[in-house]
Amino acid sequence: MKSITNLIVNLSLITLFSCVLSGVALAKKTTEIYKWVDKEGRVHYAARPGDSSAKKMHLGSRIFHKTDEEKQQADAEKKQNDVRAKLCQDSKDTLAKYKKAPFLNRYDEERKQKVRLTESETKEAFLQAEKDIRYWCNPPQKAEESKDE
Repeated sequence: MKSITNLIVNLSLITLFSCVLSGVALAKKTTEIYKWVDKEGRVHYAARPGDSSAKKMHLGSRIFHKTDEEKQQADAEKKQNDVRAKLCQDSKDTLAKYKKAPFLNRYDEERKQKVRLTESETKEAFLQAEKDIRYWCNPPQKAEESKDE
């Protein structure tokens, strides 16, 4: 008697599991999302189209799921942007220090002491600091953009 009961319970569980799995698979296939931009420029996503410009999207679309390669590229770009932001701030701080200082020094290895910069060396240091700010604080040109120029 127990074996028949166990068999019925097992078959019921298998049938229930199969139905649930089939329902999930069908729901994923038939789910549609619409995307549109309103007059104010706001992007909307909904199960029904909001206006005539709405485009049908699918949950499997790349907009919802980034590939591993895209994630790695996004992470690398974020790290690179963080480094650029740090170098930008450092360059701005350096120029601010130069402007506050009454004169600039450099370390002379032969004499083992600080030596005051000449007027031309000071101008060159200021120009280099400004050049560093322009380089680090402006976004880098992408390959496609530089080809067009």
